[in-house]
Amino acid sequence: MNKLFTAAAILAVSSSLAFAGGHGMDSHSSHASAAKSGSGVHFFGRLYVGYDNKTTGAADSIDNIRDNDGKSRLGIKFKENLGGMSLIGHAEWKFDIADGTSGADSTTACTGARDCRTFDLHVGNLGFLTSLGYIGIGSFESPYKLMGMYDSNMDTALALNNHGGTSDGSFGIAGTWDSTISYHAAMGPMEIAYMRGMADDVGGSNAANVAKGDYAFGLKLKDIMPGLEFGFARSHDKSGASNYGTSNDKFFASFKVMPNMGVFYTNEDLEIAGSNHGAGDITTMGTHYTMGNNMIQLVYASGNMDTATTDYDTVSISNQMNLSKSTNITIGYTRKGIEGAGSAVRTYGLGLLHKF
Repeated sequence: MNKLFTAAAILAVSSSLAFAGGHGMDSHSSHASAAKSGSGVHFFGRLYVGYDNKTTGAADSIDNIRDNDGKSRLGIKFKENLGGMSLIGHAEWKFDIADGTSGADSTTACTGARDCRTFDLHVGNLGFLTSLGYIGIGSFESPYKLMGMYDSNMDTALALNNHGGTSDGSFGIAGTWDSTISYHAAMGPMEIAYMRGMADDVGGSNAANVAKGDYAFGLKLKDIMPGLEFGFARSHDKSGASNYGTSNDKFFASFKVMPNMGVFYTNEDLEIAGSNHGAGDITTMGTHYTMGNNMIQLVYASGNMDTATTDYDTVSISNQMNLSKSTNITIGYTRKGIEGAGSAVRTYGLGLLHKF
């Protein structure tokens, strides 16, 4: 039982990526520590730099060497035994080693639209691990993001959530919530998670990105039969629909078809529009196939949006080559094709990642 709750706490405070069927080649999280200071304190991180070529419609393509999605990280975490429970802390910053700024570089001025800090907080939280699960406060990745997030290219230019292949934004599969309280527990084959916004201050430079009363929760069941996991997650924005509230709902499942192959499926019913999709439904299907040191990801997604002539299809293929346990190279292509007069978005990318 103690082992299960320890696993729950790790999931609650760490970035994670679920691979189809549960086989592991985790390129999203960085759990290895390079140094220790004191009892139970671990320093960790990862360095990422990528080249991408993006074309929108008939416009000229744009080349970049950058990490605008913040895949490079530095962090610290600790666990202190307090007798009948443990105190767990986690703080993690994201940054871009290619141009030195933590945010997007679409403008040249340091304004509210472009934060010129080199380091930008990703998550930071403190909480208690008890016999009833983990409860903490601070900033966390939401259960809607963490449960059923199968994209191995998350936080890169190839990411599905940059091309409508999944939801995006704080209430979608990019959800990091500020000023929240979080609960997480694992009981046998079941994991449950709940998060709630606690801040009234949602305006000004110190604004939280979710409001008091916003919530997210997730329920996941795994290994009820070998290699199968499935579940449900929801994000709710209480201010939507003239304060009646709007929600994003996600059903997800993955199955390990054979030792080196897994398939995954998500269906999202979105009432909250994102930056690259409207309200509607997104259905995503894909596979992870390992071959030696390579992990191939192939994905097809379709967006059935509420607004006329905005439906679209997204396809993505990539290969992650593991040069060692700590270093990998990824090459891939993601395309979003829009129905009607919309412009297709095509991105080629190459990325190098080292975890420490």
